[in-house]
Amino acid sequence: MNKAIFLDRDGTLNPDPGYISNPDDYELYDGVKEALAKLKKAGYLLILITNQSGISRGLFTEEQLDKVHNKMKRLLKEGSVTLDAIYYCPHHPDHPYKGVSDCNCRKPKPGLILQAIKEFDIDVKKSYMIGDRTSDIKIGLASNVPPVCIAKTFFKDYENIPTFPTLLEAADWILSQNNN
Repeated sequence: MNKAIFLDRDGTLNPDPGYISNPDDYELYDGVKEALAKLKKAGYLLILITNQSGISRGLFTEEQLDKVHNKMKRLLKEGSVTLDAIYYCPHHPDHPYKGVSDCNCRKPKPGLILQAIKEFDIDVKKSYMIGDRTSDIKIGLASNVPPVCIAKTFFKDYENIPTFPTLLEAADWILSQNNN
Protein backbone atom coordinates (compact mmCIF):
# COMPACT_ATOMS: atom_id res chain seq x y z
CA MET A 1 0.00 0.00 0.00
CA ASN A 2 1.06 3.58 -0.66
CA LYS A 3 1.24 6.53 1.67
CA ALA A 4 -0.02 9.92 0.51
CA ILE A 5 -0.27 13.56 1.34
CA PHE A 6 -3.67 14.90 0.37
CA LEU A 7 -3.41 18.64 -0.22
CA ASP A 8 -5.90 21.43 -0.30
CA ARG A 9 -4.97 24.10 -2.87
CA ASP A 10 -6.15 27.63 -2.04
CA GLY A 11 -4.79 28.83 1.28
CA THR A 12 -2.47 25.82 1.58
CA LEU A 13 -0.29 25.88 -1.54
CA ASN A 14 -1.10 29.40 -2.67
CA PRO A 15 -2.69 32.63 -1.43
CA ASP A 16 -6.48 32.57 -1.69
CA PRO A 17 -7.79 35.79 -3.21
CA GLY A 18 -11.01 33.94 -4.17
CA TYR A 19 -11.87 32.14 -7.39
CA ILE A 20 -8.59 32.13 -9.30
CA SER A 21 -9.51 31.96 -12.99
CA ASN A 22 -6.41 33.45 -14.61
CA PRO A 23 -3.08 31.59 -14.45
CA ASP A 24 -1.32 34.97 -14.15
CA ASP A 25 -2.97 35.35 -10.73
CA TYR A 26 -1.64 32.03 -9.42
CA GLU A 27 1.51 31.95 -7.26
CA LEU A 28 2.79 29.47 -4.68
CA TYR A 29 3.56 30.37 -1.09
CA ASP A 30 7.23 30.49 -0.18
CA GLY A 31 8.49 27.10 0.95
CA VAL A 32 5.81 25.04 -0.82
CA LYS A 33 8.17 23.55 -3.41
CA GLU A 34 10.70 22.66 -0.71
CA ALA A 35 8.02 21.13 1.55
CA LEU A 36 6.52 19.01 -1.22
CA ALA A 37 9.95 17.93 -2.45
CA LYS A 38 10.80 16.66 1.06
CA LEU A 39 7.52 14.73 1.27
CA LYS A 40 7.94 13.27 -2.22
CA LYS A 41 11.52 12.22 -1.41
CA ALA A 42 10.17 10.43 1.69
CA GLY A 43 7.93 8.33 -0.58
CA TYR A 44 4.60 10.11 -0.26
CA LEU A 45 2.23 10.42 -3.18
CA LEU A 46 1.08 14.04 -3.55
CA ILE A 47 -2.63 14.32 -4.32
CA LEU A 48 -4.53 17.58 -4.65
CA ILE A 49 -8.10 17.61 -3.29
CA THR A 50 -9.81 20.93 -4.00
CA ASN A 51 -13.27 22.49 -4.12
CA GLN A 52 -13.67 24.65 -7.22
CA SER A 53 -17.25 25.90 -7.05
CA GLY A 54 -16.29 28.86 -9.25
CA ILE A 55 -17.12 26.47 -12.11
CA SER A 56 -20.73 25.91 -11.00
CA ARG A 57 -21.04 29.61 -10.14
CA GLY A 58 -20.09 30.48 -13.73
CA LEU A 59 -16.99 32.42 -12.64
CA PHE A 60 -14.62 30.25 -14.68
CA THR A 61 -14.69 27.16 -16.88
CA GLU A 62 -13.03 23.78 -16.46
CA GLU A 63 -10.68 24.83 -19.27
CA GLN A 64 -9.64 27.91 -17.27
CA LEU A 65 -9.14 25.73 -14.18
CA ASP A 66 -6.91 23.42 -16.27
CA LYS A 67 -4.79 26.44 -17.25
CA VAL A 68 -4.43 27.49 -13.59
CA HIS A 69 -3.48 23.93 -12.66
CA ASN A 70 -0.98 23.79 -15.52
CA LYS A 71 0.70 26.91 -14.13
CA MET A 72 0.70 25.34 -10.65
CA LYS A 73 2.34 22.20 -12.09
CA ARG A 74 4.97 24.30 -13.92
CA LEU A 75 5.81 26.20 -10.72
CA LEU A 76 6.09 22.95 -8.75
CA LYS A 77 8.26 21.40 -11.45
CA GLU A 78 10.74 24.25 -10.93
CA GLY A 79 11.23 22.68 -7.48
CA SER A 80 11.45 19.18 -9.01
CA VAL A 81 7.99 18.34 -7.66
CA THR A 82 5.17 16.64 -9.50
CA LEU A 83 1.70 15.94 -8.21
CA ASP A 84 0.49 12.37 -8.60
CA ALA A 85 -3.13 13.42 -9.13
CA ILE A 86 -5.53 16.34 -9.03
CA TYR A 87 -9.12 15.81 -7.90
CA TYR A 88 -11.56 18.71 -7.86
CA CYS A 89 -15.21 19.27 -7.13
CA PRO A 90 -16.96 21.77 -9.44
CA HIS A 91 -20.23 21.68 -7.48
CA HIS A 92 -21.94 23.99 -5.02
CA PRO A 93 -25.24 23.31 -3.19
CA ASP A 94 -26.76 26.57 -4.44
CA HIS A 95 -25.44 26.39 -8.01
CA PRO A 96 -26.16 23.15 -9.91
CA TYR A 97 -23.47 22.09 -12.35
CA LYS A 98 -24.47 19.68 -15.10
CA GLY A 99 -27.58 18.99 -13.05
CA VAL A 100 -25.70 18.21 -9.83
CA SER A 101 -25.80 20.34 -6.70
CA ASP A 102 -25.83 17.68 -3.97
CA CYS A 103 -22.67 15.66 -4.50
CA ASN A 104 -20.34 13.48 -2.43
CA CYS A 105 -17.21 15.20 -3.74
CA ARG A 106 -17.47 18.68 -2.20
CA LYS A 107 -15.33 18.93 0.91
CA PRO A 108 -15.98 18.17 3.69
CA LYS A 109 -17.75 15.17 2.11
CA PRO A 110 -15.18 12.43 1.51
CA GLY A 111 -15.94 11.39 -2.08
CA LEU A 112 -12.76 12.68 -3.74
CA ILE A 113 -10.39 11.45 -1.08
CA LEU A 114 -12.10 8.02 -0.98
CA GLN A 115 -11.78 7.80 -4.77
CA ALA A 116 -8.06 8.58 -4.55
CA ILE A 117 -7.55 6.07 -1.72
CA LYS A 118 -9.09 3.36 -3.89
CA GLU A 119 -7.35 4.33 -7.13
CA PHE A 120 -3.89 4.62 -5.56
CA ASP A 121 -4.17 1.81 -2.95
CA ILE A 122 -3.44 4.21 -0.09
CA ASP A 123 -2.83 3.27 3.52
CA VAL A 124 -4.78 5.97 5.38
CA LYS A 125 -2.87 5.36 8.62
CA LYS A 126 0.39 6.41 6.96
CA SER A 127 -1.15 9.36 5.12
CA TYR A 128 -2.19 12.92 5.94
CA MET A 129 -4.71 15.51 4.73
CA ILE A 130 -3.25 19.03 4.82
CA GLY A 131 -5.45 22.09 4.51
CA ASP A 132 -6.27 25.49 5.91
CA ARG A 133 -9.99 25.20 6.71
CA THR A 134 -12.26 23.15 8.91
CA SER A 135 -13.61 21.46 5.75
CA ASP A 136 -10.10 20.05 5.22
CA ILE A 137 -9.99 18.80 8.80
CA LYS A 138 -13.45 17.27 8.42
CA ILE A 139 -12.65 15.45 5.15
CA GLY A 140 -9.59 13.94 6.83
CA LEU A 141 -11.63 12.80 9.79
CA ALA A 142 -14.46 11.48 7.55
CA SER A 143 -12.00 9.39 5.52
CA ASN A 144 -9.82 8.30 8.48
CA VAL A 145 -6.85 10.25 7.10
CA PRO A 146 -5.15 12.20 9.90
CA PRO A 147 -5.63 15.92 9.26
CA VAL A 148 -2.94 18.58 9.58
CA CYS A 149 -3.88 22.24 9.51
CA ILE A 150 -2.09 25.25 8.05
CA ALA A 151 -3.23 28.22 10.13
CA LYS A 152 -1.92 30.88 12.47
CA THR A 153 -4.01 29.53 15.37
CA PHE A 154 -5.99 26.42 16.21
CA PHE A 155 -9.60 26.16 15.07
CA LYS A 156 -12.22 26.04 17.83
CA ASP A 157 -13.21 22.44 18.55
CA TYR A 158 -10.11 21.21 16.66
CA GLU A 159 -7.38 22.19 19.10
CA ASN A 160 -6.08 18.60 19.01
CA ILE A 161 -5.32 18.80 15.27
CA PRO A 162 -1.62 19.44 14.53
CA THR A 163 -1.52 23.05 13.30
CA PHE A 164 1.38 24.91 11.72
CA PRO A 165 1.78 28.37 10.20
CA THR A 166 3.42 27.04 7.01
CA LEU A 167 3.37 23.95 4.83
CA LEU A 168 7.11 23.59 5.30
CA GLU A 169 6.70 23.35 9.09
CA ALA A 170 3.87 20.84 8.63
CA ALA A 171 6.03 18.75 6.29
CA ASP A 172 8.92 18.73 8.76
CA TRP A 173 6.52 17.60 11.51
CA ILE A 174 5.09 14.82 9.31
CA LEU A 175 8.59 13.61 8.50
CA SER A 176 9.42 13.51 12.21
CA GLN A 177 6.56 11.09 12.94
CA ASN A 178 7.23 7.38 13.39
CA ASN A 179 5.05 6.04 10.57
CA ASN A 180 7.28 7.07 7.65
